[in-house]
Amino acid sequence: MITYDEFLSLIEEQVSELAGDEYSVRIIPVRRNNGVMLDSMLITKPGDMICPNIYLNAFYDCYQEGMSIPAVAEQIMIQYRSTMPGVWIDIEELLSRDAVCGNVVYRVVNRSRNEDILKDIPHRDFLDLSLVYYVIVRNDQIGEGAVLVHREHQKLWKISDDELDLAAKENTRRLLPPDVVSIAKMLGELSEKMGTGTYTGSDGPGDEDSDEENSPMYVLTNSCRQFGACYLADNSVLSKLAEKEDDDLYILPSSVHECMIVPYRYEDDPEDLGKMVREINRTQVDEEEFLSDCVYYYDRVLDRVEIAA
Repeated sequence: MITYDEFLSLIEEQVSELAGDEYSVRIIPVRRNNGVMLDSMLITKPGDMICPNIYLNAFYDCYQEGMSIPAVAEQIMIQYRSTMPGVWIDIEELLSRDAVCGNVVYRVVNRSRNEDILKDIPHRDFLDLSLVYYVIVRNDQIGEGAVLVHREHQKLWKISDDELDLAAKENTRRLLPPDVVSIAKMLGELSEKMGTGTYTGSDGPGDEDSDEENSPMYVLTNSCRQFGACYLADNSVLSKLAEKEDDDLYILPSSVHECMIVPYRYEDDPEDLGKMVREINRTQVDEEEFLSDCVYYYDRVLDRVEIAA
């Protein structure tokens, strides 16, 4: 069994042979959320304006499970051909100032774990977190993706920090609207997605209202269930739930995708909640999706979120 570095060298050579002399094949490290580093293979030819990121870490797992180097290289080329658009794409149009202002949205990340990249990107700090900006890119040929906004983009588009933040605030609510659901409903969605049948809760089929009334926990996310934890920084969303519950709220970060919310009356010791959050983070959350070990508290009178534990 060869090492990972040896695998990278061999797979670069093998893909280069399959692609042919017209193409350039290279491997670059890519920094992801929370400092997670992945190796990406770029396959390009002269004139290409875009190319897919083909992450190799998972392909090494395939090799370790018994797939040969030539077979892995074939799979990489299949992925390249299936994701590379067949027609010319005007990237300048996709990322024009107007397109950016209409499609930039928030994501939230842990500030200390992303210190290096935060130096080069616009962001807004929120407690131990930072709100960063992504531009949603939609195209019939390349599908949907998201581009992280860097300072150099800002200069190119001539967009100030305030303009960027205002546009992201409006677009996030419009394109990725918030969704606060009972834990019972979320478990039902997960059951259906995993094909394990519909979760019916403790009161039998079709009794969703009873499930919601009996459950002290909610899930705060967005309509697509991806990167919805940013709404913990949106007091307008939290105030509506606090008004419904007639109570203050504890907010437990589950991942960059969602948070759990517990009305204050159900838990008077935030330290216990903190222990639960840390245990889940260590055992069930991928490193790249980690958000925070903190427990947050929304005070409905002050209309403010603070760290509780």
